[in-house]
Amino acid sequence: MTFETFIPARAKSVLELTGDAPEDFETSQEKFLEIQPACKYTVAIDLEKVAGTFDAILIQSPLIGTLTYKRLVALIRKVAKFLSSTGTLIFTLDNMGHAENLDAILEGKPPKFRVTLTQNELQDAIEEAGLNVLRSLNAGRGVQVRRQVAELAKTDLAVFVYIFTAYKSEPPKKTLVQTLIGESTVCAPSRVHMPNSFFMTEPNVFIVSSPVGKPYQLFDKEQFEERVFINQRMCFPSFAVGLDFFNVLREKEILFISEMDDHPVLWEDDYQKTAWINFRAVHAIQTSTPYLADFLSQFNPNVTVFANQLRRLPPPRDFDFEFKQKKPVTIFFGALNRDGDFTELLPVLNRFAKHYGKKIAFKILSRRNLFDALESEYKTFVGDMSKYEGQFIPYDEYEAAMRSSDIALLPLRDNEFNRSKSDLKFIECAANGTVALASPVVYANTIQEGSTGFIYRDDREFTTKLNLLVKNRNLRRMVAEKAYNYVKHERLMSQHYEERLDWYRELLQRLPELTKQAEQRIEKFIPLFKKEIDEFRARFQKRAQAAGGISEGREIIIPE
Repeated sequence: MTFETFIPARAKSVLELTGDAPEDFETSQEKFLEIQPACKYTVAIDLEKVAGTFDAILIQSPLIGTLTYKRLVALIRKVAKFLSSTGTLIFTLDNMGHAENLDAILEGKPPKFRVTLTQNELQDAIEEAGLNVLRSLNAGRGVQVRRQVAELAKTDLAVFVYIFTAYKSEPPKKTLVQTLIGESTVCAPSRVHMPNSFFMTEPNVFIVSSPVGKPYQLFDKEQFEERVFINQRMCFPSFAVGLDFFNVLREKEILFISEMDDHPVLWEDDYQKTAWINFRAVHAIQTSTPYLADFLSQFNPNVTVFANQLRRLPPPRDFDFEFKQKKPVTIFFGALNRDGDFTELLPVLNRFAKHYGKKIAFKILSRRNLFDALESEYKTFVGDMSKYEGQFIPYDEYEAAMRSSDIALLPLRDNEFNRSKSDLKFIECAANGTVALASPVVYANTIQEGSTGFIYRDDREFTTKLNLLVKNRNLRRMVAEKAYNYVKHERLMSQHYEERLDWYRELLQRLPELTKQAEQRIEKFIPLFKKEIDEFRARFQKRAQAAGGISEGREIIIPE
């Protein structure tokens, strides 16, 4: 197991102390540098030759696992001197009581983990050394154990490592970011789960998320000084529900934010029947593009754009090796809800397939009818046709298909919905060394023509530029490398997630003012929905009280 997800993603200097680790020990260096390529990452056995200060220090179990308590406290104090004033210490401690350890000992074999220190002793030592413990976690893996081992054990047999994070200075305010997930398959990974995982690397920031349909526990100031509640793409079923939602959060002084990364035009009827309360009855809105921000600002002036980013930067492609393989030039198409956009390209692509024959191949993540309409023997359907019909596949399979292609097609017709889309497809291509041939809609705002990708505006341009890319591998390489560097320096979440936290905290400072603004935005609609509001309260009062819900302000329940 590696521990890159516990290191603050902003860290530009990291020290990992491994101690006398076994030969197969894997450090977190490689994976963290995919998250934060600008980091200077140092791996050392101990502090003997270490110099400088670090934003984060990861102390691995082999270094501390067999120390006496006194020596451990002394080591922590010594290590802390190398930590910046706002730096984070991360400790790992193997569990001596893990099932594999007990099995080995009972069989007369050397234990897998050479540990004498307990998790309580480590926590006490961190505090005695003058640091603030921020988190105490554990990681486990399922194991099968013999009955006699289970009977002897006085510990959690599945826990194989304990993880502590500590802070050198007085930690910042305890902050909770809660998210109600309205769309979990396509948008939540990039708009909720990814930023949440980065927030969790920051001291005293905690995360809770839950899908629509389940009771949602709220928290008081005594538990978290700063509380943010984000509604991700859940359209309130009625004005009354949205109003009650707002009232509960207002009473608890919780910052209420709407997250929306698609144009609401597809669901316009649903929003109109609720007077767009999703966006009026919140303190602020976060979205993914300036185009969406302009549209949403008519309902709420407090709109901020957080563009989509990538969690990690894959290793650069080895084009020298690939060129030696002399494989056909592979053209990739993979996107949701763009069937019509791709259909317009089919006549051109079929002519290409006929002209180039086996010199070009296709990888298509789309619907079966589009795949069948592509007139080529050299085509691969990405995904399981029987299960996904090519559209919903694990991300690693999607990325592998893209990475093993040379050119990616990114068509978008010019309409209201498409103009609001983000450039995420392009940066995914760029990170994986695949040259984008894209429509001007959305992508012209990001792609530098002929440098980081290509834009086509009609069939003639599409044909000319696709021909150029198929024939000129050195051009593909040059463009792919420039696009890769663009992502490396500008489009990783590690470079942007702090902006969100800073924005939330700035809004929290203005909470009374923002609450008053929200009240003013919705008060004129309340008389229009008076009958609906009264019926809602009568209908759900008993249910809410029984669940400790809306009427008492302890939980929010979204009626299904």
